[in-house]
Amino acid sequence: MAETYCGKSCIECAKKEILNCPGCKAGPGRRFSGDCRLAQCTREKGHEACETCGFRGECSNLKRREEMPDLRLRRRKEEQREKDANARKAPVLGRWLWILFWLIIPGAVGSILSQEFLVKLLPGAEMPGLIIKAICTLSYGAILLKVSEEEYRYRTAAICALIVGSYSVLSAVGFTWAGIFALPTAVVAVVGEYHEYMAHSAALSGVDNELAWKWERLWKWYIGLYLGLFGGIAVMLFTPVFGAIILIGCAIGTLVVSILKLIYLYRTAVIFRDWPAET
Repeated sequence: MAETYCGKSCIECAKKEILNCPGCKAGPGRRFSGDCRLAQCTREKGHEACETCGFRGECSNLKRREEMPDLRLRRRKEEQREKDANARKAPVLGRWLWILFWLIIPGAVGSILSQEFLVKLLPGAEMPGLIIKAICTLSYGAILLKVSEEEYRYRTAAICALIVGSYSVLSAVGFTWAGIFALPTAVVAVVGEYHEYMAHSAALSGVDNELAWKWERLWKWYIGLYLGLFGGIAVMLFTPVFGAIILIGCAIGTLVVSILKLIYLYRTAVIFRDWPAET
């Protein structure tokens, strides 16, 4: 049986010791976890080695076989740099995202207290609700601005949260023209949600790719339900019953998305809180 798939000699490889490589078939060419494309290609085509393959003369991977150790070494260095970067940013993200997680709860309480249906039942709840909501939103923006030092994509989300928080302050103090800014502020809030979800996803890239993907998918659900609410309002102009069904469905979906956001944020904070100091 050939020593390697591509015909190179492991003994003559100058990078063998640097890479701490156990050899082709026990290392990069191993069946399930190896990263050598030549080895994978050889097995897929049913060959023992590249020399028995009829396409070896025009195989671009085979022609670059001498570069493979250098490419593997560069990849290893890049992975180590990524690990070092994660170890550096983990304490900051773990600490502040954990606070961000707990901040959502009083913010949600403030939003509920300031809802129109509750204000009709408890008129005195509106002002405390608006104040709590404003404080929590501004604090949320300040924390996102802090973590943007480690992941720059949080910065836009922070600015949007501060704008929304400022609008909440105007509403709380009874500013006469606050209603004019309601729609633009709603748009800013949506933009902020997008950048926050994408920032969480970027921070988790290479750390927990599955959770990073879930953040991206959650955004799609968020914007879909948000547009559904507007669509439900439009439908109500023609068929009130059907429009109401759409609005109820989207409202329930929005609640589910909010719960998932809380769960994902908790998991994200815990990942960075538990990140080892040395990797």
